[in-house]
Amino acid sequence: MNTSRGFTLIELMVTMAIALVVLLAVSQLYLSSKQTYRVQNMQNHLSEDGRFALSMLQRVIGQAGYRADPTVALATDRISGNSGNSVTVKFAADGTNQIDCDGAVAAAGATTLAVALSSGKLQCGTTDWVAPSGSGGGSEVADFKLQYGIDAVDTIPATPADFGCGANVAGGFKERDCIANSYVSTLTGTQTASQIVAVRACLVLRSEKTDVSISKPTTVNDCAGQAIAGSDTDKKLYRTFHTTIVLRNR
Repeated sequence: MNTSRGFTLIELMVTMAIALVVLLAVSQLYLSSKQTYRVQNMQNHLSEDGRFALSMLQRVIGQAGYRADPTVALATDRISGNSGNSVTVKFAADGTNQIDCDGAVAAAGATTLAVALSSGKLQCGTTDWVAPSGSGGGSEVADFKLQYGIDAVDTIPATPADFGCGANVAGGFKERDCIANSYVSTLTGTQTASQIVAVRACLVLRSEKTDVSISKPTTVNDCAGQAIAGSDTDKKLYRTFHTTIVLRNR
C-alpha cells in the first residue's frame, strides 16, 4: 500500500527561514540599487546644472563690448568690476549673433545684462540659471565668485597696434598686450574696467536633495578655500566648477 505525507513542521520552518533570508537579500539589493541610482541622479543633476551655468557665463560675459563696427570706440564700461559675486556687461547686439539672459537671440541695440548670486540662486536678470526647485530636484548655489584679469600698462611697450590694447604709443605700438597681469575681486586704485581682459568664475553647487548614504570626512571648501559650515554633515552632494572667460572684443 502506498503512503504519502506532507512537510513536517521542522521542514516547513527551515523552508520559510531560507525563503526569508533570500527575500531579505533581494530587498537589500533592491534598496542598495535604488539608493545608488538616487545618488548618481543627484550627481548628474549637479553636473548638468554646472555645465549649463558655465556655458551661459562664457557666452554672456564674452559678449562684453561687442559692436558691429569695430572702428567704434570700445565702451569703457563694457564690463563692471566692482563686485566679486556679480557682474554687468554691455554690448551693442546685432540682432543675430548675441544672446539674452534666457539664451534667446538678443534684440538689436544697446544691451545690458547682469549676472549675480542671489539667495542661493545664480541669476541673469530675472532668469534663474541655477536654482533650487522647491521640490528637491534642483541645485543650490553654495558659492559664486568672480575675479577680473587686469592688463596693466606695459613698462616696455612692444605690442603691435593691431594686436594690443589701450592707447597708442610711439612706434605704432599699444600700451598694453591684452594679457592679464593679475586677477582681482574688485577694481582698486588706478585699475579701470577698460583694463579687464578676462574673467575667472568659480561656482560651488550642492544638491537640494539629501541622502543618508552621503558621508564626507571633512567640510567642503568654498571658492576662497574656506570651509562651508555644516557641509560635512548635511548629507548633500557638492561640486565645484571653474572657468576663465577671455574678453575678445577690444
